[in-house]
Amino acid sequence: MIRIILIFSVFLTFGALSFAQNEQGVNRYFETPNESIPSTDRFTNVPARSEASSGPPFPVYLSLVPDLNQYYLYADGGWDGHWYVGYNSCWIVKLPPLPPGTYSKVFIGAKLGRAKTMSVAGKPWERAPRPGKIYMGLSQSPSFSSEQTYFLAKGEDIPLEPVPNDNIEGVDSSRWFWAKVPLKRVSADEPNFLAIWSSSEYFMSSSSSPILAGAENRIRRGNVWLNRSIRGAPPRKADESLETPVHHLQPAMVIKLIPSNEYKVIIKGFVAKLDSRKILLSFSAIGQDVRAGWIELSHDKFYWQRISRIVTRPPYSFTLETSELPNDVYYLRAAAVDTLENSGHSRIITVPRSGRR
Repeated sequence: MIRIILIFSVFLTFGALSFAQNEQGVNRYFETPNESIPSTDRFTNVPARSEASSGPPFPVYLSLVPDLNQYYLYADGGWDGHWYVGYNSCWIVKLPPLPPGTYSKVFIGAKLGRAKTMSVAGKPWERAPRPGKIYMGLSQSPSFSSEQTYFLAKGEDIPLEPVPNDNIEGVDSSRWFWAKVPLKRVSADEPNFLAIWSSSEYFMSSSSSPILAGAENRIRRGNVWLNRSIRGAPPRKADESLETPVHHLQPAMVIKLIPSNEYKVIIKGFVAKLDSRKILLSFSAIGQDVRAGWIELSHDKFYWQRISRIVTRPPYSFTLETSELPNDVYYLRAAAVDTLENSGHSRIITVPRSGRR
């Protein structure tokens, strides 16, 4: 009996030590906000793993909400809250200076969804995405010049809002769009302001415009504003920019910092099946967290343009109408990108002259 009690005591002691060590190890990755967040601006950042000795690198996000998956309001269905990005609607957020770390690339992004459709001229039974362009701005003050403006997305590429009693290709949940910015444009000493708006006069209300995702936050922070006085351009004067404060809700607008890495995206099995009306293309993408794939076309193998929709998950398959493609010889290739913004391309497929007039 004494031997059993001694063994049990040793087991409990060893278990307690092991638990304490494990708890310390876990706490190293879940630091309290006050350890990494300035008192003037609470925000979220994850320590850069580029300095770690093991494990893959991953992006560092500057966000008003700790969990990016909490940006599920408005852009995925239900009431849209009039959270539209438009010709007369500019959202502005204030993010803090960059956290310490070594970064090779910087992107600004937003989560968008519920793009609207319209009837096709001459074919009222068909619907097409409403065209338009979305831009973002990055500045150290709430004013944004043309040099601080970056193209983010076309309205045609944003997931579409479903239409009752109709079937539309391109309906999907909201997703993130990213625009690369020069490293010198992001400050490690001053706050970084982001803005998002549209230059398209079509986007004038929530019934005609894409919707910006949002998240709840009960903390009154004072770092989100909405400006409904613009006309296709961001605010140019800082004293007139911050028109309407928004409290307890945070728009899905973030900065993504990319550490140096040597990861690659590899395209395998790119094949095309051609008939008189359509081309069916498919491929596989191999990499670390591949986030999107698409098809590109070129006439000279030097300048390439995307001609397909963006697919954000496998299978990567695409159907193209030959009537919308060139008559002369042209070239196709597949492309994909990962969350570290490394891109890869496939071998090139040559499509012969179609003979159509």
